[in-house]
Amino acid sequence: MKILRLTALSLIAVTTLLFFQNCDDKNKESAMEVTKRILTSKTWVYGSVNTPDNSATIGTDWVEFTVSFTETNMTTAGHYTGAEAVWPSGTYTVSEDGKSVTRQDGIVMQLNPISETNFTSIFSVPPGTEIGGRIAALGGEYTFNMK
Repeated sequence: MKILRLTALSLIAVTTLLFFQNCDDKNKESAMEVTKRILTSKTWVYGSVNTPDNSATIGTDWVEFTVSFTETNMTTAGHYTGAEAVWPSGTYTVSEDGKSVTRQDGIVMQLNPISETNFTSIFSVPPGTEIGGRIAALGGEYTFNMK
């Protein structure tokens, strides 16, 4: 009788465990959903930036920069005058693996790392992108740390 009772309790425990494990899988967010949830959680503010050596901007030009995301759009503000081409407002899509964002202008921004408190975005602006019609260009690789 004890063996039957122990077997029945073990069976109930295993069944309960499997039930809850399957529930977690159904409700688990995809990598893309996690990235979107993090991006849309707040307005992100400038932490730091590495600009290309020949860029018309330097890190201190970006201290007022912010970006906020909705489900399909991002809105940027606080650009250095004329430097909107580096990170413009517009639509975006998140990759299936949640590790990159593709902007409406086709530029892919690698997100590495991304967390609830900060993210790093690495991307390249095409050579020859000008700032306010001046000769100085914006082209090259940028690394933005947002918090």
